Amino acid sequence: MGGLLQDFRYAVRGLVRSPGFTIVALLTLALGIGATTTIFSVVEGVLLRSLPFPSSDRLVDIKEVQEQYRKPGRIGGGTTDLSSYQRWSTADRAFDATAVYSATSRILRVRGPATRVVAWSVSAGFFPLLGARPALGRSFAAAEDQPGSAPVVVLSHVFWADRMGADSGVLRKTLTLDTTAYTIVGIMPAGFQYPADGDVWANLGALLSGPQGQARARHPGFWILARLRSGVDAAAAQAQLDVISRRAWTTDLGARSWLPVVTPLRDYLTGQVRAPLLIMLGAVALVLLIACANVASLVLGRALAHQRQVAMRTALGAGRRRLVQGALVEGAVLAAGGGGLGLLATAWCTPLLVRLAGPDLPRASDISLDGRVLVTCLGASALAAILTAVLPAWHAARLPPGEVLKSGGPERTVTGRGRLGGALLVGQLALTTVLLAGAALLARSFAGLTRVDPGFDPRHLLAADVDLPGVQYQRAAQRVEYVRRAEEALGAVPGVVTTAAGTGIPLAPGALSVTDHRGPDGTSRPVLMFIAAVTPDYFRALGIPLLRGRALEADDPNAVVIDAAVADEYFPGEDPIGKPITIYGNVTRTVVGVVGNVRQEMLPIPAPMHAYEPYGSEPVSHIHFLVVTRGAPALAAGAVRRALQAVDPDVPVDRVRPMTALMSASLAKQRLYAVLLGSFAVIALALSAVGVYGLASYGVSDRTREFGIRIALGADPHSLLRLVLGRAIVLGGLGLVIGLAAALAATKILRGLLYGVGPGDPASLAGAAALLLGATVAASFLPARRATRVDPMVALRAE
Repeated sequence: MGGLLQDFRYAVRGLVRSPGFTIVALLTLALGIGATTTIFSVVEGVLLRSLPFPSSDRLVDIKEVQEQYRKPGRIGGGTTDLSSYQRWSTADRAFDATAVYSATSRILRVRGPATRVVAWSVSAGFFPLLGARPALGRSFAAAEDQPGSAPVVVLSHVFWADRMGADSGVLRKTLTLDTTAYTIVGIMPAGFQYPADGDVWANLGALLSGPQGQARARHPGFWILARLRSGVDAAAAQAQLDVISRRAWTTDLGARSWLPVVTPLRDYLTGQVRAPLLIMLGAVALVLLIACANVASLVLGRALAHQRQVAMRTALGAGRRRLVQGALVEGAVLAAGGGGLGLLATAWCTPLLVRLAGPDLPRASDISLDGRVLVTCLGASALAAILTAVLPAWHAARLPPGEVLKSGGPERTVTGRGRLGGALLVGQLALTTVLLAGAALLARSFAGLTRVDPGFDPRHLLAADVDLPGVQYQRAAQRVEYVRRAEEALGAVPGVVTTAAGTGIPLAPGALSVTDHRGPDGTSRPVLMFIAAVTPDYFRALGIPLLRGRALEADDPNAVVIDAAVADEYFPGEDPIGKPITIYGNVTRTVVGVVGNVRQEMLPIPAPMHAYEPYGSEPVSHIHFLVVTRGAPALAAGAVRRALQAVDPDVPVDRVRPMTALMSASLAKQRLYAVLLGSFAVIALALSAVGVYGLASYGVSDRTREFGIRIALGADPHSLLRLVLGRAIVLGGLGLVIGLAAALAATKILRGLLYGVGPGDPASLAGAAALLLGATVAASFLPARRATRVDPMVALRAE
């Protein structure tokens, strides 16, 4: 222990005496360790941490999908109707418990304009299945699942604190949602929030009451949770549900061809981000290796510069074990300092990363600097300590003190420094090439996405969403009248050019219909079609081109406008105008026009088929208003909101946002991964450039006498410049060749994140190669220029 303490004091004194070296080494390690810990904190919170429910590994989500679309390993599917839940809940050999829940948006008006809350109607088994108990009051009783039961509600802790002032006396008071008074029976604890957007939970029986509730039960809008029996996995449970589902095909025509998809709940919540996050974790691990190699090269150069001092210690009796121990202690001191700075960087960067990811990152609230993250930081620091100290320790162990002392000084050490430092540098450059290639691919992919034609013009376009309350707007005529008055009010807003409305707009959820289509060969197959009910100026507001026929009119009950994708599918080689087409599976309309295709789900996804009918034909309650402005649309957002609130103060305006914001949100995932990998590549390139500069500088310093002699003998300064640059280019070329070979294999894992480019895209690889070689030449130019300015008299006199 005494020896360790002495080595610790010696290492600290040595680092303090070399502030330039120490600062560079600490910052380099802080970059590598901080970046690694930041990404791991996200991976740990999203992918590794258990869900906050007892025995969460046995919780599964159950969705429904048509048989031909169910693929092994595929996550997700569609929500179900209540009859599917009732059938599947009988699978007592598969599940200990099941629960069903359905989302409804409700209107709450306390003071001022009406606001909307997200209410989840849940069965009585929902909270027990998740192992949750109210902090105050009770949850739901089994009798409250039955239609006609009294409406009761359980509040989330956030809603209770924000809207009720954390008043513990709210139990048994009423809360009016829409026009129904719900009795408050419970308050959930602060740690419980599922689903994540829920404000309140209402009993299932209140949702199913009355004619509307009966219709709702037949609508596929229910989520299903289940807890697996011990010893039963998701695949076995799905097989049991398959038997139940196929049995129902013979008695329920609506259930025919629909099968369940049973997915572990954690996989269902995080499945879309698992592969990209693991790719980012692998990329940042390369950054850590580059940082460690960089610092190892610096430490090695410093050790070689002080090898006479080490040789003297050896000659005076210091054993190899003690020398190795000293090198490891110095590496540990550097790694500890770098780890501490890296942890501070993690605390600052993680919230920024979560904000950059936005709503596309599930379980964002679970991301924190917990024990696992701290252990990972310590592990990264320990790895850094070993990797940075192993070469200096190895050098100290094999140092021949007699030869060093005979040499009279530390000069002529470039051979050892060059071989080891060159090998480290080639490794850094190879890893950097892999990161640069991946970053270039994602950058080109993202740039391609920003140039995708969405099929509409988002400039000067504002979208406002409302959802009409069912009680006040039960009849279709009432909803049509509201839309008419709202368009008039919006048209009167200063700076507004055009207004329109529709039940669906691009890049936002819309009605999706599955229709059987009989092709030219006579075979029938299901096709997916987005259907929107729109007002006459809808296409003009969005700038969707009319290709054939005419647009819709207000009094056009049997007309439909289709896009080019539908025309190609249903009427190949024909003029579709005036021909009948079936939508929703059983509604026949006459085609009056054909418009251009538009992107619907996300910009990376090709345009699906669309059909448009007059709003009066299908006046549903959820409406998107489109407002074209003369100036910047964001400036008109407040006036648009006020105009809609003035039409009916009891109808909340949910969102008002420019269409460009929808386009930006559509690319959030691609932007996140491009920024992350690009940041890692920039860090790696900067670290590699520092390594190139350091190696070239040591080379010039160690060869000062040689350069002086060359200049004294008449060497051209340009030849010395080529000599230094040539070695850097050779090392850079070797690292580039190795890196490109690795990149061709490694970038294949990015295939799922790419759009319009392949993993072996020549332009991306060429750009990465040019950037690496350019940085190599630039980093070695200053040392090379210094070599041309060596004063031969000074160099020879020093010798």
